[in-house]
Amino acid sequence: MRNGEIYATMSYKLIRKAKGFLFDLDGVFIQSKKLLPGALRTIQILKRRKIPFRFLTNTTTKSKKTLYTQLNDLGIRCKVEHIFSAGYSGIKIIKEMGNPTCRLYISKDLKEDYQTCNFDNLNPQLIVIGDYKSWNLNLLNQAFNYVMNGAQILALHVGKYYKTDSGLKLDAGAIVKGLEYATNKKAIVVGKPNSLFFKQALNDLNLAPSKVLMVGDDLYNDIYGALKLKIKGVLVKTGKYNQITLENENLKPEVIIDSIDHFADILNSRE
Repeated sequence: MRNGEIYATMSYKLIRKAKGFLFDLDGVFIQSKKLLPGALRTIQILKRRKIPFRFLTNTTTKSKKTLYTQLNDLGIRCKVEHIFSAGYSGIKIIKEMGNPTCRLYISKDLKEDYQTCNFDNLNPQLIVIGDYKSWNLNLLNQAFNYVMNGAQILALHVGKYYKTDSGLKLDAGAIVKGLEYATNKKAIVVGKPNSLFFKQALNDLNLAPSKVLMVGDDLYNDIYGALKLKIKGVLVKTGKYNQITLENENLKPEVIIDSIDHFADILNSRE
């Protein structure tokens, strides 16, 4: 047996022996609002074998209700409490901070989850940045001046880019990092790779990190974020996966597979 075959066999055993899974959504199960091949089969196998799983997503374009409805409409049956989204988790952070006045730079749909916030578009104590399609130079300067006047930055996530049918697009992380650089202030990060975000889902699974695998397409947010808690990572070659990025980084996932369809094949195979 060649070295590559030995590595593959050992890696696949790791997947089959896991007692629970954390899954990213976009680029792993869903691409451009459509299910990727193997998505439903993976869920069916896990449910049949009674292996618990949770979705851990940095998606902040949708409210938790919309995200839950979308998944179920696509055939992915899950409980709403099994979806851990960076957008919804931001509300908890704001409450823990004592409900400071906020200026939101998030989608219209996600604002449904933020109705209990104290809004202030003149002199907010906190600016909240998520997936926001309306950025322009005036809004960037507005956010910059809020921070220079004392506002904190709450970044729902710091993703570098995301995948669309027309190619890669800059993500919220580019805005957040630009503001940090210009203001010399650090943002509070809510979603992946924040360890607290992973811990929420891990505690809900009630499993030790060594028993769980994180499956995602983002080397930094998914794999690095998981490794900080000693959760081993499975990188899929779909979504925003980039071979050049993988080759240039010291960070290496425990397992690399072609897709969630490949993942289902491994789960379903026998040693």
